[in-house]
Amino acid sequence: MCPENPPERKAPNRCASYKKKQMTKQILIFLISGLSLLNSCKESKNSSLSEVEIWKLGWRMIGNSIDEKYELASLQFDSLRNVSDEIEMKYLITGLKAKNQTGKNDEIMEILKNQDEDMLRQICSREFLSSFKPCNGISIESVENTILQTELIKMYVDDQTVRGNTMFNIISKYNIDSTQITKDDGVAVDERNRNRLKEIFKEFGFPNKKLVGRDAMQGIFLIIQHSDGDKDWQKSQLPNIEKAVENGDMDGEKYAYLYDRIKINNGEKQLFGTQFAKVDPIKKTVELAEIEDANNLDRRRMKIGMMPIEMYKEFMLKNM
Repeated sequence: MCPENPPERKAPNRCASYKKKQMTKQILIFLISGLSLLNSCKESKNSSLSEVEIWKLGWRMIGNSIDEKYELASLQFDSLRNVSDEIEMKYLITGLKAKNQTGKNDEIMEILKNQDEDMLRQICSREFLSSFKPCNGISIESVENTILQTELIKMYVDDQTVRGNTMFNIISKYNIDSTQITKDDGVAVDERNRNRLKEIFKEFGFPNKKLVGRDAMQGIFLIIQHSDGDKDWQKSQLPNIEKAVENGDMDGEKYAYLYDRIKINNGEKQLFGTQFAKVDPIKKTVELAEIEDANNLDRRRMKIGMMPIEMYKEFMLKNM
């Protein structure tokens, strides 16, 4: 090995060559280290969040959108898009709404361009997206039986009106005559809706979105959910709701809500934490009805597409 400062009389060319090789080696090490660091940074930036973290981030975005914190919701939507190629529809629609509310229409255009026709068909029905070019010419939801759809929508409106929720957007969307909205009490409306729904099921079977549309399917679920006056019939509809979820005619939380309600009505423990034993908006406390396997509650809620339980409690307190 050459000394660090070799005397000139001892093979100067050999030592110069040695130093040159050492410098070249150090440069290569530096470049390789730099590339490794760069790749590490890229991996850190694009590293996938866990399934649980994505779930919680998505629901935080929804919560902020509900609270009209659209700038924050828009940023959270960007984070979701950076870590996941496939975004659930509820997150996608919420994120696009946040972009719309913050004037980021160019970003909306780019996102819509990257959606396939089936997804566009599902999301372009939202009024705030209808004017964007990618939504032009997309056939929005069509139904096979508009007469049955209208009847179910009226039943849906009555169900919600007696519970203090006048659905002006639905009334406007389907041109419902406001003078025909029920003035009866909730018990009478629930019984009338339930009896009529039984007749509809006998004639048409259990409907689907293709037959009556997404909003009418929501109405069907709520009428069943509020059928505590006939618990045996209510329970008998759980397999139909489960099948509707499997076929994409209803979302998973519908099954969870009905399952828990049936369990609580029978004096048993719920599974998904949808039913409360006590809600006190003054003291800001909530108490869930008894839960089976409480330690894995959030895991089940995530799997079926529901929000984290603590967020659900906060949501209930805000809306009491």
